[in-house]
Amino acid sequence: MKHSRQLSVILCVLVWAGLSSTRATGVQMNIPPGSYAKTIGKTALADPSGTTHTRQDVAGKVVVAIFSAPNMTQGGQQEKWSDLLSTQPASKLPDKVALVLVEDMTQAGMFKGMALDSMKKQFTPHSRPFLILDQNGDVFKKFGVSKNKTEILIYDKTGKLRDVETNLADQSTTLQRIKSITADLE
Repeated sequence: MKHSRQLSVILCVLVWAGLSSTRATGVQMNIPPGSYAKTIGKTALADPSGTTHTRQDVAGKVVVAIFSAPNMTQGGQQEKWSDLLSTQPASKLPDKVALVLVEDMTQAGMFKGMALDSMKKQFTPHSRPFLILDQNGDVFKKFGVSKNKTEILIYDKTGKLRDVETNLADQSTTLQRIKSITADLE
């Protein structure tokens, strides 16, 4: 009986410590129901220059991935979140966090050619966010991101999915969540 109580106390302390370490800022990570990729996996993705990138390029880093489409409905959203998370002093993520923009080119519509040309001209190997092109929509399917929507997925240093931001309308709350979660994961 005594050993049973001790074991219960130890388990409670371990559970509490685990919960408090992931919620040190009071922000609970959220993964809504759906088929979101639980890990980054081994998918090879190309940037606008045609260079292929893998999980190894972000190994050991927290990854914030903005999934979007270069079209009329999502173009403004992706530009806003890219700017907020990469250049705005008050909301910029630290450089040690890998910030990636994944563009679903199947959703570009009749502007696909213009969008690709613009991306190739603006892209550099040090672009932030780092631009990755999903030419056939397979990456969006694999990661479980909805079509015609901008979503932000956060993966920890081991490549495990830790948070999904689907409601980007409340900019202040979403920014606070992203900053707190990435700080906790660092």
